[in-house]
Amino acid sequence: MVIADDQNTDDRNANGTDGSARRRVGRDRPARSTRNRPTDDELLDAACEVGADRATMTSIAERGSTTRVTLYAHFGSRDELVSRVIARELDIFTSFMFRVYDESEDMPYGARARHSVRCLFDYARNHPAGLRVLMGHSEGGGGNRRLYAALEPRISARLRKNYAEQGADIAASADTLASLLLGMSLDVAHRALIVDGAGIDEACDLAVTATMAVLRDVRPEQLQALDASLEQR
Repeated sequence: MVIADDQNTDDRNANGTDGSARRRVGRDRPARSTRNRPTDDELLDAACEVGADRATMTSIAERGSTTRVTLYAHFGSRDELVSRVIARELDIFTSFMFRVYDESEDMPYGARARHSVRCLFDYARNHPAGLRVLMGHSEGGGGNRRLYAALEPRISARLRKNYAEQGADIAASADTLASLLLGMSLDVAHRALIVDGAGIDEACDLAVTATMAVLRDVRPEQLQALDASLEQR
């Protein structure tokens, strides 16, 4: 087991923490322990807070008030630690959004869309470190693409149901539209919170307006034309 292989990188990045305060959203997290032996969840909390996508084992250990030796003992490697962080944050966020979709099922279509976007921004506001971890991993099946894969089917099903109520049957084009709508909200939230530091309330208002404009202006014929083009391939 190699422990010292990232020491030079650690020395350069040990101060690269952002100090993001994490409010618990979606499920309760265990409180910090005063024992000398941290739990896996406490170490995953530390990695998420530092920013697992760019953190070194040294910076994670410092945030978790532990040692690199302990981190390697718990997870074996930095890659495994990052993988565990992504999996946990993905589960927390998708479980939260699934509850949002379920509770809004009986709302009118436009109200459901607005509610879903606002709840997504509530999550981002209260859980910026988790959002950063998920949005920071778009390569190799990381949190970004896995997040889309988990949420898009629910959004697509709602889109198909809405267009069916209007007398229009749409197929794979619903997946494209779902990806557009989800990506728009996620990217605006990520840019506001992590990249630009813009006001999250103002960003949420923009995302809601843009979402409603897309839903209003995308015509069934456009989606059916896209479906037809896919059938010809």
